[in-house]
Amino acid sequence: MLQTTPDVLKTSTAEFKVPSSASVDAHVDAINILIPKLRQIAGELEEEIGRHILAIKAAEPDNWEAIVQARCGISRSRAYELMAIAEGTKTSQQTRRETNARKIKHRANQAVRSGTDKKAATDAQIIELRVVHKRELANARAQITELEEVRERQIARFESEIARLSDARTLGSERDQLRKALGEIAELLAEMRGLMAHPERNRAAVATKIDRAEKIATSVLKPAKGAIVNLPVKQAA
Repeated sequence: MLQTTPDVLKTSTAEFKVPSSASVDAHVDAINILIPKLRQIAGELEEEIGRHILAIKAAEPDNWEAIVQARCGISRSRAYELMAIAEGTKTSQQTRRETNARKIKHRANQAVRSGTDKKAATDAQIIELRVVHKRELANARAQITELEEVRERQIARFESEIARLSDARTLGSERDQLRKALGEIAELLAEMRGLMAHPERNRAAVATKIDRAEKIATSVLKPAKGAIVNLPVKQAA
């Protein structure tokens, strides 16, 4: 049977006691005296526990880890540390330094993983934004294509109207308006082509010019249609 060391547990601290009314310096001095004593006691206790674990291991070589872990709550790695202290291959201070080093490394690894996770989330957001921008760019290009088709149809209508009104002296002003409207719409389309170099940044400007072109076309077509309806009918000779 292994004998415990009761002298370690019976270490008296009476000589370090100071009254509660003592100065702060007195309490600090007492703490600085007791800390080495605490480390000494802890080291001696770790050595004693290690010897008990060695005895259990000798008695149950195939099952000692399960016994120590289940009945004493000591993990496998800690048990090996305590046995090393008991055998003298390691000191308590060395064991604590190694444990602290492992904790620091573990925290550093967690920080790295956290940084990696954040970077992955940021990369995912960037990819999502790129997809959205590509979709918006495709929509803008589709709008430009549709607008150009509308423009071609409007030009054809305007040319048809101008051809029909070319011999009507009373409709000269309407013809000039149509030509002016065509020029303004052509200018707007040219400006929109330039803005499409940066569609995301110039989206609002492109939309404004589209609205302007539609208003010009609508406003100029109404009087032209009215003029066509009111053309005088030639009498048969």
